[in-house]
Amino acid sequence: MSDATLPADRQALVAARFDANLRRELRALIDEDLIDEHRRQPLGRHSDALERVLNYFRRPPRYGLYARVPCREFVVIRLPVRPGAGPEAVDDVVYTDENEAMHAVFTLHVADLMRADED
Repeated sequence: MSDATLPADRQALVAARFDANLRRELRALIDEDLIDEHRRQPLGRHSDALERVLNYFRRPPRYGLYARVPCREFVVIRLPVRPGAGPEAVDDVVYTDENEAMHAVFTLHVADLMRADED
């Protein structure tokens, strides 16, 4: 690349390259065993591969859970929620099991990760 094609903020360029490389590495970790590990136990200690994937999903998260009825009914929402606005549900599914709802959030993050957007 010539200096004319580089963005003015080279730190942003480096961060974008780092993120693209990290996404590529994390995609290689995703398989049915990893997804099944999360389905069985969304919270607690996980394998190194699952911990790496979950850590990536925490920055910044795109999805979360909203308890319509505390500890009883959960819906998956898009994040961030705008100040003064209510949460925007991703779909019409209402989960009565929190672990199942957490796994639904995980699968949405996995689907986003597996999309080969800029890479």
